[in-house]
Amino acid sequence: MSDVLSQEEIDKLLQSLSTGEVDIEEIKEEEEKKSVKPYDFKRPSKFSKEQLRTFEMIHENFARSVSTYLSGRVRSFVNVSLASVDQITYEEFTRSLPNPSFITIFSSRDLVGNAVMEMGLEIFYTILDLILGGPGIPVGNRSPTDVELSIMRKEIINILTHLAQAWEEIHEFVPNIENIESNPQFVQVAPPNEMVVLVTLYMSIGKTEGFMNICWPSSVIEPFGEKLSARLWFTASSPEVSPEDVEKLRSSLKGSIATVSAVLGETVQKLGEILTLNIGDVIRLNTHQDDPVILRVNGRDKFKALPGTYKGHYAAKIVEVLETEVE
Repeated sequence: MSDVLSQEEIDKLLQSLSTGEVDIEEIKEEEEKKSVKPYDFKRPSKFSKEQLRTFEMIHENFARSVSTYLSGRVRSFVNVSLASVDQITYEEFTRSLPNPSFITIFSSRDLVGNAVMEMGLEIFYTILDLILGGPGIPVGNRSPTDVELSIMRKEIINILTHLAQAWEEIHEFVPNIENIESNPQFVQVAPPNEMVVLVTLYMSIGKTEGFMNICWPSSVIEPFGEKLSARLWFTASSPEVSPEDVEKLRSSLKGSIATVSAVLGETVQKLGEILTLNIGDVIRLNTHQDDPVILRVNGRDKFKALPGTYKGHYAAKIVEVLETEVE
């Protein structure tokens, strides 16, 4: 239904008002009810939706960066993804933490106050076990020893460095570890009723799954809160590119090495059939003898080509350029 009234509908509405069929006071009361929203003064919203969206973008970049770092560090696939960004009171945050926990209090000269990073013990012990050459099996729900904390302290510093790099477009800071605690009751970096932004990250390492929480008190964020505008962030992170920069980039790309492979055909086989293959067996592909082959560049289908030879080497002659799919 259109939001614009026709002339006939306007005439009927005016006639209903004049005859008393429609009460204008009731319409005003309904509009007033719609415009009134409940507000909890115990939990005031410190940050707008736009600012929270910027928080999401920053920590999505952080999650990707930490995934790459930890995967190389523990030599196993590590997945880190953003789970949620919420505004809660600091008391609610501390009450939600289990005891014992692995809690890092960090600060910086460029930050007003302290922030908190909490990692689930199952993730903590899995990373520790893999670093020490083990299979990556959590040891249970117990407080870390001084030796374990000393080993993991370096890893936490590196993780916090990646966090600072994710924030550098908004506010640059160099993180320092103030203290490491296992009991949430001893972590008092903000008043109980102060609003905080709680960033929750989902982490998986092999069969181990858990969460990592980053608590940003509003007193830490407010000094540079105006920079959290998504518009300002995109402006800062997207400077104008000159023609000289484009030419330099094009020249650099020309020297890049790309993997090119020719795909003669593909098929699907059951594992049992593959295990019974012998020398001389024939596998039927999904292409015919005269069909062009697919040329893949870095794993992407880019060209169609005809196979052959050139100066005594196998070769492929390009006959068609495939359209690039936009992801």
